[in-house]
Amino acid sequence: MIINRNISTQVVDHLRKEIILGRYQEGEPLVETSVSKELGVSRGPVREAISKLSSENLIEKFSNGRNAVVGFELEDIRNLYDTRILLENHALSQITEASYSEAREKLLHFIKQMEEADYYEQRDVETDLAFHHQLVKMSGNKSLRLLWSAQRDIFRTLIDITSEVTFTNQPEIINQHIEIVKTLDEGNVEAAQNLLKTHLSEACDHCCRGKKLI
Repeated sequence: MIINRNISTQVVDHLRKEIILGRYQEGEPLVETSVSKELGVSRGPVREAISKLSSENLIEKFSNGRNAVVGFELEDIRNLYDTRILLENHALSQITEASYSEAREKLLHFIKQMEEADYYEQRDVETDLAFHHQLVKMSGNKSLRLLWSAQRDIFRTLIDITSEVTFTNQPEIINQHIEIVKTLDEGNVEAAQNLLKTHLSEACDHCCRGKKLI
């Protein structure tokens, strides 16, 4: 049941996650009336969600009005994480001392928020995503930011899946973020890139495990 918050956003997040996890099979029709009844919402938010997911190539819309799930495989998860590694590591290579000094406190603030969420046994997907987005923004590369932002919603869903699998292992994951900041403090970009690659590769493995558990 979808309640409170922005209904359209909740519906699209819910459907995206279900498709990625494979609860909707490739080729399976997605009928507005059925989905709206299942989630307890009107057809409007469902229609908006289908349009959004179509733009993400998760749903195919046909000229006769039929909608069908494109499907999402483990290889798609790996490809998306490979994309994140390429984009974020390239961003690290373009960070200047000035841009890092300006944004450093934001990175530390995000880490503190993650630590507080862990203390209260909560999952904070948005803050994790914001930390990585900040790394990209520090590059000052507008094209890079646009490329990353175009996949932001799917990245968020993958983090959501990963955080469910690693819920009891958050201190280690938070520490990986801390180590990235420490290496940037030292001006060791190559070490930061290696840490980031390891961090995202492990996240990819966890996300794939989450899909396999379904």
